[in-house]
Amino acid sequence: MADFFVGNNSQTDFQDLMPHRIHEILLVASPYDAFILEEDGHLTEQILTEYIGMNFNYAPRVTRVSTGQEAIKIITKKKFDLVIVMLRIEDQDPISLGTAIKEKYPRKPVILLAFDETELKQLPDTITPKSINRIFIWSGDASVFPAIIKYVEDRKNAKQDITKGDVRSILLIEDSPRMYSILLPLIYKEIMYQTKNLMNRSLSQSRRLLHLRARPKVLLTPNYETAQHFVKKYSKNMIGVISDVRFLKKGVKQSEAGLEFAKWVRSVDSSIPIMLQSTEKKNQKIAEEVNADFLHKGSHMLLNDLRRFMVQNFGFGDFIFRLPDNTKVGKAKTIEEFIQGIEEIPVDSLIYHAKSHHFSNWLAARTEFGLASKLRPIFAHEFKTGESLRSYLLDRLQAEKEESEAHVLDYMSARFNREKSDFFRLCGGSLGGKARGLGFARAMIKRYGIREKFDAVRIRVPQCAVIGTDEFDRFMKDNDLWEKALRITDNKALERAFDKSRLSIDLMLKLESFIKDNRHPLAVRSSSLLEDSQYQPLAGTYETYMLPNNSRSSKKRLNELITAIKQVYASTFKGEAKSLLDTTA
Repeated sequence: MADFFVGNNSQTDFQDLMPHRIHEILLVASPYDAFILEEDGHLTEQILTEYIGMNFNYAPRVTRVSTGQEAIKIITKKKFDLVIVMLRIEDQDPISLGTAIKEKYPRKPVILLAFDETELKQLPDTITPKSINRIFIWSGDASVFPAIIKYVEDRKNAKQDITKGDVRSILLIEDSPRMYSILLPLIYKEIMYQTKNLMNRSLSQSRRLLHLRARPKVLLTPNYETAQHFVKKYSKNMIGVISDVRFLKKGVKQSEAGLEFAKWVRSVDSSIPIMLQSTEKKNQKIAEEVNADFLHKGSHMLLNDLRRFMVQNFGFGDFIFRLPDNTKVGKAKTIEEFIQGIEEIPVDSLIYHAKSHHFSNWLAARTEFGLASKLRPIFAHEFKTGESLRSYLLDRLQAEKEESEAHVLDYMSARFNREKSDFFRLCGGSLGGKARGLGFARAMIKRYGIREKFDAVRIRVPQCAVIGTDEFDRFMKDNDLWEKALRITDNKALERAFDKSRLSIDLMLKLESFIKDNRHPLAVRSSSLLEDSQYQPLAGTYETYMLPNNSRSSKKRLNELITAIKQVYASTFKGEAKSLLDTTA
């Protein structure tokens, strides 16, 4: 017998992502530097805006001290996840302080923050991770602080999130502190914006918060060897590479290190999108040699150029179906439209996108990791014809589509076409006893393949649309019905009071859409929190209304449905329900 208490491990559990997060930050800065950061840079405001604005349930807290001695003293008494050291501190240089911290806590990240590049001339040419992990430049833009926090979190979480959680990654190769202090905030802003906006709208709020943990990880490195290590380790989950042209290789800056690295990446996986960046426009020709995009660091359109590259290649935005000559042949906003597009686009477009992992990157950006991973290993040249490739892709997509139907979807924004799904939530709150049982039965039937075990038997759960308990609470409150419902003893008078009341606009709009999509007979019945309760079972006490739902007028069918919902609500206060509840209370 199947163990119903063992979860399905085939899909990403978003609760396991980002186990290492920055909660406590120690800032070592002189009173003047701290004043500039707070008053001019709005440090606290930046951090709170970034985290609370994204609806995260935590925001890092900053503790400031002004000397190295204070820093060593407080770090022994309180746990800090990150130490940020400014260049000008009173009693010692930042390198010595970083070394002292690392001797006691070798795994604690220490970041050096300077106000501009001229300050870096005071530092030794070589700074090792034994004192400072990375140097950042403030340059008047306080958004570098959230970027520092995310950078540290990504380095700590990359191995688990990418290899075990199937999260995607972006490789950034840049050895200039000024440049990566500009690029990282831009990249993270775009990632967070796109992740939040592209997230599956059928998810509950809590699930959406968990999915935010699944944003692509940015892996920053200043040298060739570490970049090569990242590609070898995470190539199957790497959605793009942004690389400088000139950077360290074997400890020496080489003018064509970026070109050599791009060629090597192409030998590993020719489909990974690459952008080469440089202060010299002549290097655009070098980028063209390896079929890479080019970003001019001095461009006034730096942000727009970077954003365009990310949207077109990392799966953000709508999916634009194109021919090899860049001619647009289709567009998809939803996964349903995406599947339809694959069914209809020309073979040349299908092969063009399959060669570049465009399909899997677009799905991964929407945290559809299971589906993206099924398509990622597909290489167009392995198929004899374009149509055989199309059939294979559609088979994979259809299998995942059926898997999605085991979940309760929001009706107005279902992940796949709602006509082909059979369990929807029309509003928030608890599902109630009956709906909860049906939802659980559907999940178990799908999870354990019960249908496949009994080929001769058709096993199905009725199509359901569930109005959660939030609507009942709102209905009673907005129409001032609580006192009336508890006072009125005549059932007919009770029904009239409820019938005169109004449902919420949000539910009315969803019901209107539901009626247009469904013309089969409907049973409107209760799914109370107390129905099927072990100690106060009220199953069968509330009323059920059968609607033919066959009128040519959708307005008439909608009104009948709204009336039935109100009468089911009214039945919860009728004499039989009240008496049974009082008896079993």
